[in-house]
Amino acid sequence: MNGTLQNGRAARSGLDALLVACLLTVALSFIPLASIVLYPIRLFVTFVHESSHALVALMTGGHVSEIVIQPDASGYTVVSQGIAPLIDTAGYIGATTYGAWLLALGRKPGRSRLALTVSALIAGAATILFVRPWHNPFGFVWGVAIAGSLLVARARLKDSTAEMLAMFLGVQCALNALLDLHTLIFLSARYEGGPPTDAVLMAQTTHVPALIWAVLWAALAITILWHGLRPYWAKSKTMFSP
Repeated sequence: MNGTLQNGRAARSGLDALLVACLLTVALSFIPLASIVLYPIRLFVTFVHESSHALVALMTGGHVSEIVIQPDASGYTVVSQGIAPLIDTAGYIGATTYGAWLLALGRKPGRSRLALTVSALIAGAATILFVRPWHNPFGFVWGVAIAGSLLVARARLKDSTAEMLAMFLGVQCALNALLDLHTLIFLSARYEGGPPTDAVLMAQTTHVPALIWAVLWAALAITILWHGLRPYWAKSKTMFSP
């Protein structure tokens, strides 16, 4: 009986944190200059995106030369060898998957500090291993700052605040990945010698139009996010049903 009650409280706590994180995200979109506050989180999402490229490159036998993070929160990863279609796909799908994982982790009690630790390790490892300070000082400084801030938050925040931060990171990862995919679809539809996006690189490798890849990635990202959020909806129906 006690276990059931604790699980119910944990589920309600996770759902409350998700709702607050979503409401905060919506509220910030109406606040002038809120993008300045969200800028470090936007850069963190870029680190996740580029780290996904790097990880898949290494897993498929490739070599990672460097990761570059730009002030406009864009980035790119220089790789050689490996399985190009998987590497090109990894960025947007990796960021969405990580966001969904953070959201799913929020349903379990006491997992927020694990989420913050893993997030710090992603930013820190990507920075130390692949961001070259002599070539990309901006990315290096911000990578160290983001990783350090997440570790400080993990050590000093109260459990409820750490849970909220982890959930907010999850919402931001998923949301920014979806917004970036929306932009990617727009760029792919109008592509005429524009920037070499992941979809364009994929098109060059497979000879399938970039727009098709952008739409397929968006559909896959929405599916991943749906599965990450579905347990919350199931719990909410259970908790609020008469």
